[in-house]
Amino acid sequence: MRKILIPVMALLVLFVVAPVTTAPATKTPYTANVRLQITDPGKAWTTKGDILHVKGLIAEGLFNSSELGIVNAAMWKKLDFTLDTITGNGTMHGRFVLAVEAGTLEGSFRDKITDSTHLAGTVVGQGTGAFEGVKTIGTWEGDIMGTEIVNVLDAILLSPRG
Repeated sequence: MRKILIPVMALLVLFVVAPVTTAPATKTPYTANVRLQITDPGKAWTTKGDILHVKGLIAEGLFNSSELGIVNAAMWKKLDFTLDTITGNGTMHGRFVLAVEAGTLEGSFRDKITDSTHLAGTVVGQGTGAFEGVKTIGTWEGDIMGTEIVNVLDAILLSPRG
């Protein structure tokens, strides 16, 4: 019993005392241009005569970021919004998926709408595939122009692996 117990205790001490070497986490700031086309207008209805509600709108398009080395990656958004058609103010929220060959970044966003067409809000997401364990957090601002949504995203990519 002692012959087994002493080596096991030595191993435990070694694991407790030995430093764990891992790459430090990194923060990579980036800017991206996002250009989406509305491909499904979703379901729309009005309440109180001037409050427009839209549920399930889908927009698809391209994501470009020179800092991340991503050119023309596919991006998809599913969103809901409420807009006061008299004041032009409202809110928007939904989910997004950014797909590149190596993996995806998926998450949610929340925007304020002003002047009926201007968007400003926050984005948070996490990765799969090559982006496993990676998170992104940031803000974006943009405009709705007809059936097109154009945003500029300022964000940070957080990677626990360095």
